[in-house]
Amino acid sequence: MVLTEEPSPGIRLLTLNRPEKLNALSKELLGELRDLLAIHDADASVGCVVLTGAGRAFAAGADISDMLERGVASYGDPERLTCWRAIEGFSKPIIAAVNGYALGGGLELALLCDIVIASDAAKFATPEIKIGSF
Repeated sequence: MVLTEEPSPGIRLLTLNRPEKLNALSKELLGELRDLLAIHDADASVGCVVLTGAGRAFAAGADISDMLERGVASYGDPERLTCWRAIEGFSKPIIAAVNGYALGGGLELALLCDIVIASDAAKFATPEIKIGSF
């Protein structure tokens, strides 16, 4: 669900790879991202991480169907919080390369990064406000 590349020495490109779901943040994707960050944080050859999304979205926010299945359709989703803590504790710069939609939790993810670079196609929003969930 998260592709890893090394486009240049010292740089790791992590691509959220659920384009059919606009890279919605599922338990599996968040866990994989958290684990990859731990690996790259411990790797002395890594100088920074660039985080992006496959297809037309950076991340469209929480995977609501996944959250409902797990019974965590609230702000207290332990997978999301653990992943966010991994980003906050990452000792190297993380750059969000926002190439499309960054909605809700996807916007949170981008804002947790040290630097956000947005393409002309980037769209930022908090749609949960419309349903009183913010």
